[in-house]
Amino acid sequence: MKKTTLILALIFTIQQGYSYTWESYGPEGIKAEYLILLNSSHAHSLICTDSGMYLNTSLGIPNWEYFAIPPKDACLLNNDTLIILINTGSYSDGIFSFDLQTYEFNVIDYCGKPNFVTYYEAEDVYYVGHEYGLSKSEDGLNWSEIPFFDGKNCVEMEFNYDHIIINVTGDISHLYLSDNGGVDWAEATNCPGWVTGMAFNSNGEAYCIFPDNSYSSGLWYSNDYGDNWENSFYSTNMNTVCNAGYSDRLLLGWKNTDKDYEGIAVYEPDAPQPGLTFLNEGLPNTQINMIAYMELLCSGGIIFVCTDNGVYLCQDYFVGVDEHPAQSSSINVFPNPITNQTTLKLNLQETNGIKNSISVYNNQGKIVDEIKIGTNHEIIWDRGNLPSGVYYMVVKIEKEKLTRKIIIL
Repeated sequence: MKKTTLILALIFTIQQGYSYTWESYGPEGIKAEYLILLNSSHAHSLICTDSGMYLNTSLGIPNWEYFAIPPKDACLLNNDTLIILINTGSYSDGIFSFDLQTYEFNVIDYCGKPNFVTYYEAEDVYYVGHEYGLSKSEDGLNWSEIPFFDGKNCVEMEFNYDHIIINVTGDISHLYLSDNGGVDWAEATNCPGWVTGMAFNSNGEAYCIFPDNSYSSGLWYSNDYGDNWENSFYSTNMNTVCNAGYSDRLLLGWKNTDKDYEGIAVYEPDAPQPGLTFLNEGLPNTQINMIAYMELLCSGGIIFVCTDNGVYLCQDYFVGVDEHPAQSSSINVFPNPITNQTTLKLNLQETNGIKNSISVYNNQGKIVDEIKIGTNHEIIWDRGNLPSGVYYMVVKIEKEKLTRKIIIL
């Protein structure tokens, strides 16, 4: 049942209302395993099934082309090319390029049973995890193995600025961490063991799912970037977890009907346990295989869900929610757009509960820099190695969240 009001203990405490509708996105009636949003618009998104992939080739109304090659994962290499992983259990498995103009596949590198490919913006590198280790590339074309992961089946990777978590499964299942952008690696001190579905929220808290093989099944969290884990709440049949942009909210999905939970829910870490608000009303299918989220200018976003009957999206998530209430504080950025440096001027009326840093997010909702505030409210910020694009600076105070959009040239 939809809840029309909910008290959220998020960045600030106000009365907010859920109002949402679900729309079909992509071919109907397909069993959509997962969706890959390749850029910050609907263009060039992939819907993956067991038998093949559907590529959206239009900047306007979606136009879907079908290819009878099921990718394991994909990411954007440049405006004209995708990196696509093929994992069919054959000798031809590996890393391929896919030309968005000619629709041609070309092999880049062979590797056994690749699991994921991701672009790590903080270091401007690509990673591929596979059955026998972890590969790294600075250009997406030339790949080398990371010796630390030799012989380890790397199945998932999540990052938050310079903190990285790698999920390794097999005879020994464990999580491995780096706190310096992948330079050094270590085992997590304490973790549930075999986990699935990892995500960071905007506060840097890590979450994962302990699947259905013990009484410990449910959602787990870590407040030290994945080194030690505790249970958030117990539940069976939970299948996927996704961050919800610039908030500490999460989106959770269940694959099969549970005695208590099914479909998709918003999880509020600071709300009374279990802190779930379900968004199932109007959703044609509640067998959730995967959830994706696209941030829209820091004021909400689009939720995509892959189900056994197609992909659906919700564009009016948090309709009526004012992410920018009347503010007594301000943050000014000049110059903006930015070439190399800019000056930040902060006027903070409410200082109780303020974080001691400004978070810089990229357009995919990932933290790429933290700017220390301290007692200095006029700061010169250097963009460092951040590539050109749209970013957001966020300062969190007890009753306010100050957000400024910036452009790096």
